[in-house]
Amino acid sequence: MSLNFSNQAVSLKVRLSEQVIDRHIPASPYIVGEELARQINDYVREHELGYYPAIDFFIENGGIEKDLLDAASNISWVITSMVREEITTRLRPVFASLKFDSLLTTAFTIPPVRPGQNNAYQRLVEHYTPDQVKINLTATLLQKESNTQDMEQLTRHLVCRWLKNRFEELEITAVQTV
Repeated sequence: MSLNFSNQAVSLKVRLSEQVIDRHIPASPYIVGEELARQINDYVREHELGYYPAIDFFIENGGIEKDLLDAASNISWVITSMVREEITTRLRPVFASLKFDSLLTTAFTIPPVRPGQNNAYQRLVEHYTPDQVKINLTATLLQKESNTQDMEQLTRHLVCRWLKNRFEELEITAVQTV
């Protein structure tokens, strides 16, 4: 019987609770998200765009108040740091190693909504509120088993078990042996 190292690529999304955010951040991400959505929606209408751009578009091209962009960036930095620390603290005892490949507040991605869709503005507010983080990490399992499917299922189970109740929302979007 031998031990096997198995590297697992894990993708997940987490949302911090309002209570946790309020304890660590003086500015409200909800107010920032609402104002971002309003200004971006106005920009899209004025320029007749058929889509809502990611925040980086406005950082490079203007069109949104600089102070608002700075607030969103600062809140995102604090929130991703909190998420990284929580995940590291909870998963370090479970896996032989953890390596974060990326952490990104979903507010900085292209929204999955188009102008004119039902509830577009509300969905835009939810998207641009910097309280949700997408994480890609590589976790190394040390196990007796070497079956790829079993390793992926075990990784999913361990991540869910050790992170449940630590975030307002937790969604494991993918687990794959690498």
